[in-house]
Amino acid sequence: MKQSVKKIAALLTAAVLLCAATPVTAESTNAPQTTAEPETKATMTPAQLQAQGILTVGAKGDDVTKLQQRLKDLGYLSGKVDGQYGGGTKRAVIAFQRRNGLDTDGVAGQETQAKLYAEDVQAAPGEEKTDVLAGSLPMLVNKEHMVDEFFTPADLVLVSSIIKKDLATVKYKKTRGVSAAVEALKTMLEAAKADGVGKKWQISAGYRSWDDQNNILNAKVNSYKSKNKGWSSSKARRAALKSVAEPGASEHHLGLAFDVNRKGASSFAGTKNSEWLNEHCWEYGFIIRYQKEKEEITGFVAEPWHIRYVGVEHAMYMKEHNLCLEEYLKGIEDGTITVSGGETAEAGTEEPEAPVEPEDMDEETEDPDAA
Repeated sequence: MKQSVKKIAALLTAAVLLCAATPVTAESTNAPQTTAEPETKATMTPAQLQAQGILTVGAKGDDVTKLQQRLKDLGYLSGKVDGQYGGGTKRAVIAFQRRNGLDTDGVAGQETQAKLYAEDVQAAPGEEKTDVLAGSLPMLVNKEHMVDEFFTPADLVLVSSIIKKDLATVKYKKTRGVSAAVEALKTMLEAAKADGVGKKWQISAGYRSWDDQNNILNAKVNSYKSKNKGWSSSKARRAALKSVAEPGASEHHLGLAFDVNRKGASSFAGTKNSEWLNEHCWEYGFIIRYQKEKEEITGFVAEPWHIRYVGVEHAMYMKEHNLCLEEYLKGIEDGTITVSGGETAEAGTEEPEAPVEPEDMDEETEDPDAA
């Protein structure tokens, strides 16, 4: 019996050694032949991609210079033509891709580069500015109704040229707003002063460009990532978007919205300034745009400091009927709300077609900038 077991073991050992010594080929097995997966774009360096004619952030040289010059000629690039593919070039490529119906990945691949020189290429719009107060209805800007990178309101002025230091501190000297809205803000602050609430008003934000808002959002994302080790960029971005608008979705693009607060206060809510603003801003054509009970409708957390100029008639109606701007415009659209003169109007007719730098964020513990 022991000899039989030894023979079987020897035979098995020989079989294993034979298999190990025999190469396996496609002809010797029914399994399909496999090859190594090609290197994907995600794992390739900018230089490797550039060698294949694909330009992305980190690329440099004559290819990038040519790309930048073409983007500049078409009105998409405002920065320098320096042969360095950085954030500014990426934003220009994204703007070009969006306007020309391409995937907006910020990478200048073969399709994007071919479109740059196509006969039907769409150049960036000119310096045309929008009169944001021209329509009979307030213009709506939110997550569903966005402006593009080239949107610029007409009649922007420096806030400090109209509102002097005896009324409020303008935190950043380059803060701008649409003239009519700034004048209304001045009148409102004068009324607050007459009511004995004239101390320590501060204007922390006004008009913002698309790039300004993009910088603020990126700063917020980076802040979340630094405070929450292990968070992915996508998770940090989702968290940031609860309080900071996407570029294009911010009311600050209109030049009609302002962040006002009490200078030196750790929180604006509960101050005399906040209480007066909540009670009286409507009388001067402003609304408290983002309120606690309307968060699900507006898509943003409450901001007692963010006011939006819409005109006295619209503002007073919204206050008296406890409506946010989305509800007000929807009511006009479906005919349940009648505007001045008994006429009804479609809520979307005033829509436009289609992070201030990060250091300009307010120093309060509350985030002064959602939309």
